[in-house]
Amino acid sequence: MKKMMALLLTLALVVSCAACSTKEAPAAAPAEPSTEGEAPAETPAEAPAETPEPAVENTETNSADGIPASVTLSDSTALQGKKIGCSICYKGDEWCAGVADALEKLGAYYGAEIVVEDGDLNDETMTKQIENMISSGCDIILADPTTPEGCTEALNKAYDAGIPIIIYDGYWTSGEEQGKIITSVTWDQIETGRIVGEYFVKYVKENMDGKCRLVELTNAVSEQCQSRFIGLHEVIDKANADGCEIEIIGHHDSQGNRETAYNAISAIVEPYDFVISDVDNGAMGAVSALQATGNTDVKVISMGAYGAEPFGKLHDNDPNYLACLNVDAWILSQFVFDGAIGYFEGKELPEKTNIDLYVVDNSNVEEFWSF
Repeated sequence: MKKMMALLLTLALVVSCAACSTKEAPAAAPAEPSTEGEAPAETPAEAPAETPEPAVENTETNSADGIPASVTLSDSTALQGKKIGCSICYKGDEWCAGVADALEKLGAYYGAEIVVEDGDLNDETMTKQIENMISSGCDIILADPTTPEGCTEALNKAYDAGIPIIIYDGYWTSGEEQGKIITSVTWDQIETGRIVGEYFVKYVKENMDGKCRLVELTNAVSEQCQSRFIGLHEVIDKANADGCEIEIIGHHDSQGNRETAYNAISAIVEPYDFVISDVDNGAMGAVSALQATGNTDVKVISMGAYGAEPFGKLHDNDPNYLACLNVDAWILSQFVFDGAIGYFEGKELPEKTNIDLYVVDNSNVEEFWSF
């Protein structure tokens, strides 16, 4: 019996040693994958504690509708079934095209019927569009006038017909002064120039000893775009009075068109250091013209840009495209819908909402665009 017990004890010891040797190597490998496999499961479990639940829901909803999660959506049904007439000054501009896309997607989200029509930088075209909106029985009209008074006659007809009007991006000066609109959502055009001017002057002081030669690309048909140069010149004049030597050697009308801007920049023979354009189409035309000749020294700044193309150039440190002023097309569009929702819910609306403006360059572009 003792022999039998001794034999069993010996076998148990052998099995135990074999099991130990198995754990020391192969068993350790499964242990690591097991730990890694558990980590992702722990992360989502902790996330809701750090992120407020509404924000998570908003992100999922926005993603499904093609609306960025940065947009604060309303849960209102005030626009459900409403027919919205909308015209934008020019879809040929990337930023305006972005606004048009945002307005249509947000309109669909809120259950409204909306198609953003292209005013094509033509007061007569937009006037006809607004008149058609009136005759078709629109519940509200959203307008981005090319010029401050170019569509006054049509907008007055809408007002007389009792149709609420929101002006966005641009201005209807007399209508705003006479209280014929329910609100306006825009960006301060002169302040735009000041903000870009401050960035530009600082760059010239830090990199060029305060001296440079500048070419300006304007958009003569758009008074709001030309207003940006008022603020820009204020800053440049002050800098020159303080000892800088910034010389503006020419103004060229790009008409908000890349090809026109390309041709204008290609025709300049005298030396210059910078191009500042009021819109990004002009800026991109300038960049193309410079790069076609291998000129990587001249820097281009846009006083209004948004989207993958300009932000991509900044992210990739394009040798010519230095910076742009960012106006978020989605945020502006949501403010427009906030105004429309507020009106139909009977809320008091501000006369004007100026959205925030930021200069974007290679140092901060990732704060404004995901790559």
